[in-house]
Amino acid sequence: MKVLLTGGAGFLGRNVVSALLESGHEVVLLVRGGRRPGLPEEATVIDGDVRDALVFTAAADGCDAIMHAAAMVKIWSARREDFDDVNLGGIRNAIAAAGTHRIRLVYTSSFMAVGPTPEAGVDEAQKHPGPPFHNDYERTKALADELARAYAAEGGDIVILYPGVVYGPGELTDGNIIAKMLADQMNGRLPGIVGPGDRLWSYSFVEDVARAHVAALERGRRGERYLLAGDNATLTQVFAAASARAGRDLSPRKLPYGLSRLVGRAMWFWADLTGKMPDLTHQAVGIFEKNWAYKSDKAVRELGYRVRPLGEGIGDTVDWLVAEGHA
Repeated sequence: MKVLLTGGAGFLGRNVVSALLESGHEVVLLVRGGRRPGLPEEATVIDGDVRDALVFTAAADGCDAIMHAAAMVKIWSARREDFDDVNLGGIRNAIAAAGTHRIRLVYTSSFMAVGPTPEAGVDEAQKHPGPPFHNDYERTKALADELARAYAAEGGDIVILYPGVVYGPGELTDGNIIAKMLADQMNGRLPGIVGPGDRLWSYSFVEDVARAHVAALERGRRGERYLLAGDNATLTQVFAAASARAGRDLSPRKLPYGLSRLVGRAMWFWADLTGKMPDLTHQAVGIFEKNWAYKSDKAVRELGYRVRPLGEGIGDTVDWLVAEGHA
């Protein structure tokens, strides 16, 4: 199958590329600027932007499916409209391209598009309750999910995926925030974590999520939504697992919500003045105050999704950080 993939240059995207190629699929990547550092030679790279509807549709010509994983994953932007242009404009253009060529669309959404949860966790029956949103990323991913679900309701051949907090060996970017935080803590650079570290989040190992993308492409049911979650755990448990593998105490300092919110607001103000990306915002603090716990029974049953145990996945990540000289 010939697949057009967006977001293939990102942390998750690179793993999806590898999983597609290993499964025998032909991969065409739509990459802004046509850059291909670190991308497999077997993949074809097309210069294009998901915000350009004509380019998107042209790139999909001759393909059997589209996998749309591109997103703006940030806590702040000097131009707020960038979130709308990429996260909302991208899915609109993906839907238009898939509809024009009458091909399958696999859309990588986000757990934040499903919304915060009770401690017990939720499945695909939950839809985001709507405003107020914590930040523009959550807002645009929730609105993009509405567009994707509307396309499904109209009979469009779309499969919607919701990964949890994706982590594992790979780039130390905001798309792999857990590995980045672990590396910072192992090197004494992490100021601390927001709050007491007792909220439940769902942690998904990147290789498992990538393989589930291939399964969704090949046998996901038309119009269905699948949560690609993992163990629901606290940040305290994440760092405890890292400590166990590293053989030393990596417990982070815990910063009260109130103090974190003040620091985040100051960083937001400074970012607006300088244009420099902040490490924290007051909006992000609100996200850390919530539970984001999910159930993946449906993906396990229908896609053969494997949930990597947290201790195993964090252990592999710590080993990789050490091997690569990041810690």
